[in-house]
Parts: sequence; C-alpha cells; structure tokens
Amino acid sequence: MWTYRPADSSTPIQQKNGPRAVTARTEPIDRLSAAASHERRSTVQQPAAFIRAQQQRAALDESLLREEKARAKGFGLSVTARPGHAQVRPARMIRTACVLGGLYLAGLAAGSLSSRFLSEPLLTYARYFASIDLNLRTTGNAAMVFSVSFLSLFCQLTLILIAGFCVLGLGLIPITLVLKGAGAGVFTALLYQQLGPAKGLLLQALVFWLPETLGSLFVLLLSSSALHLSCSLLQCCLGQTHSGLGGASRRLIHRYLTICFVSMLICGLSVLLTLVFGSLF
Repeated sequence: MWTYRPADSSTPIQQKNGPRAVTARTEPIDRLSAAASHERRSTVQQPAAFIRAQQQRAALDESLLREEKARAKGFGLSVTARPGHAQVRPARMIRTACVLGGLYLAGLAAGSLSSRFLSEPLLTYARYFASIDLNLRTTGNAAMVFSVSFLSLFCQLTLILIAGFCVLGLGLIPITLVLKGAGAGVFTALLYQQLGPAKGLLLQALVFWLPETLGSLFVLLLSSSALHLSCSLLQCCLGQTHSGLGGASRRLIHRYLTICFVSMLICGLSVLLTLVFGSLF
C-alpha cells in the first residue's frame, strides 16, 4: 500500500516555518516604531516647565562656552555680567574720574584759601620749596626741571598704583587727590605773593598751567582705575566672586606703565615752556 506523499509533507513544513521567519524579521521593526511613536507622544505631552528648563540649560551652556572663549583670549570677563556691561564700564570710569576731579578742585581751592592761615614752620617749608621751583623755571635749567617734574609725577602715580592693590585704597586715593590739589593751591598762592598778582598769573598761565593740567588728568585717569580695583578687592574680601579681577589688575598695570611713559612727554613740554617763557621772568 502506497503511503508516501512528498507533496503533502512539504506543504506543512513550509506553512510551519513561514510565519516564524516573518515574525522574526518584523518584530524589531515593530518595537522601533512603537518606541518612536511613544517618544513623539511624550514630546508632545511634555509640560511647559520642563521645556523652559531645557531652554535655560541650553542658554547656560552657551554662556559657559562664551566665557571659556573670553578667558582664552585673556579678557577675564564674567559669565554673570549684565548685558551691555562692556558699554557701561567706561561710563562708570568717567563718573568716578569726575568725582575724583571734584575732590582735586576742592583741595586746590582749600589750599589757595588756607595758605595765609598756615603755621609759621609749615609756611616757611612751603616757601622754601616754592622758591626752589621758581628759581629752576626762571634760570632755565632744563635737566633739573625735567628731573623734578618727572620725579614728582612718578611718585604720585606709583602711590596710586600701590593703593589700587590694597583695600585701604578706597580711602587713600581720594585723600591723595585732595592733598595734591591742596599742594598745588598753596604753591599758586605763594607764587602770587612772591611775584605779585599780575606777574604770577602770567607765569602760571605760560609755564605751569598746561603741564600741571595734563599731569592731573592722567593722575585722575589712573586713580579711577585703581579705585575700581580696590573696590573689587574689598568685595572679594566680603565673600563676593569677581572673575575679572585678574584682567582688571593687568589693565591697571598697563595703564600705569603707559601713563609713566606719557609723563616723560609732559615733562618735556614743561622743559620747553620753561626755556621759552621762563627767562622772561
């Protein structure tokens, strides 16, 4: 009896293996599509607070990147600085310089008015130095005029630089400018007493006024930078952080060196005015 049927035996094998192969191939695709649809649904259903948190995190990452680039360039900028801080800083420096200039003018007026009320030892001391400076200008000793002018201006700038790197500079810098103005006022008053009002005013305008004004402006400029650095040091001592402190220190030193170099030109101008107009008196 014939019982072997090859066609019937092959058909169940193909039917048995076929669905398993298809299922094995399509199951990963089904899981990926399900995960993608779930992600789309979760993205759509995210709360607004979570979206804002992601935006803030992206903004913080961008600000940190800008800070790293700025530090690499050596500017010493802070991430927490306000927008437009680079534009506000020159205005603050100008306001500080104006306040310090007001202190200098107040000292100048006080020195001019109080020269008659000085005690005899102080008045003798002031007259001695005023007569020495006046003799240097009238005799036309160029080397001595340059040396005395540069030494005086250099000592003032160096004192302000040292005060800028100290917390006490908040009080020392304004006092220094008041004393500088008082000294100039006392010298002007003694100059008028020795030469007379008309001759003293003419000598002051032709020989002393322009170098003294330029030198005072540069002293005020350096004093403004030193005062801001001293204020930053005080804030660091109180626990506040300043990432731009190193950059401010470097800028103050560079400004000091530049002003010292320019002071040589001012002293050269003083020598030129002395040689031209000093012999007239």
